[in-house]
Amino acid sequence: MSRITSNKVALHFLQASTLRCLLEPWCRELGFIICYGAIVLKLYRHLVEFRTRKAHRWVVRDLDLLRYLCAMIVAVLCYLAAFTATSMDFLRYSELVWKVENTDDQVTSNMCRPLKWDYVTEAGELLILGFGLQLAIASRNANTQFRERQFLVASILIEFLVSSTFYILRFWYLEEFNPSTLFLALFVRSQLTNTITLGLIFLPKLWYQHKQNRYLLLSLTSSKPIPPRSPSPTILSPRVPV
Repeated sequence: MSRITSNKVALHFLQASTLRCLLEPWCRELGFIICYGAIVLKLYRHLVEFRTRKAHRWVVRDLDLLRYLCAMIVAVLCYLAAFTATSMDFLRYSELVWKVENTDDQVTSNMCRPLKWDYVTEAGELLILGFGLQLAIASRNANTQFRERQFLVASILIEFLVSSTFYILRFWYLEEFNPSTLFLALFVRSQLTNTITLGLIFLPKLWYQHKQNRYLLLSLTSSKPIPPRSPSPTILSPRVPV
């Protein structure tokens, strides 16, 4: 999931072209909805299990979460398909590559043209993250195994802060960014969000499993063997004839 999102950074190694400008949103948005959509659904399950009464307990199964996630992915695919179709129509009148004229009368650029569609997409990402934070606040008293809720909330909060800061800076200073600066900003953002999110999701589970195995091993090695029970003296004693 994070690898799909990281592909947007890898695409910046290539020269800007129409194909690259069309692939960047697909990599970003598919990776985003798979990763953070799953986290939001996990928080939703924690909230449902916390608020449901025991007498009328409603259990959100993993299959239900998978169905919800598939519905979110289909919605994003339709959205990206509409973006691609609109961009193809835009190509009739202009191009997606942003060409910047230097003082030497040379046209050099490795960035895609900023579109209003990008601002709508960024706002949608922040709304999804904000909804996840609202679920986290509502389920703040829920007890989860190996503090899973706290790590999920931390990953969403980091993504929200880093992405919002990146979008604001890019909106105000995009014209001053050169391709190298933009690539560095995307790389730092990817490491602060994708890499840390993977660590927050998987490392606690691995550490918990390691502790469980270690505790089980110590309990097996420290347990003393149980001595065999001696037979009862009443059973072995011969019966005295009367």
